[in-house]
Amino acid sequence: MLAERWLAIALASLSVALLYSAMNGERGLRHIYRLEAELAEATERNFRLVQEISALRRQIRAIREDDAYLERVARRRLSFARQDEILYRVLPERGSSSTDDDARHDLRGAPGQHRGR
Repeated sequence: MLAERWLAIALASLSVALLYSAMNGERGLRHIYRLEAELAEATERNFRLVQEISALRRQIRAIREDDAYLERVARRRLSFARQDEILYRVLPERGSSSTDDDARHDLRGAPGQHRGR
């Protein structure tokens, strides 16, 4: 009877140790959940980067193929003006939180919106 009791205690202890290892070990459930979260973040970031690359490819194609779009890009980003035009630049007020990046126009998504005008 005493031997059976010690065997039960040993098996219970072994079970607890294995359960702890399965939960917290190097290949435990916590580690697996952490890896799954990292995979989800990486997948989301990859998706955003693929979208950004696609938008940049559309923009490059529009710059190469559409002279009106190229002119708009040059005017906005490089402050180009035609010979008969006067270019005025309005600076933000002092103390304003606006930066140069805020003042620039985002041209993503613009290709295709200007066609036929």
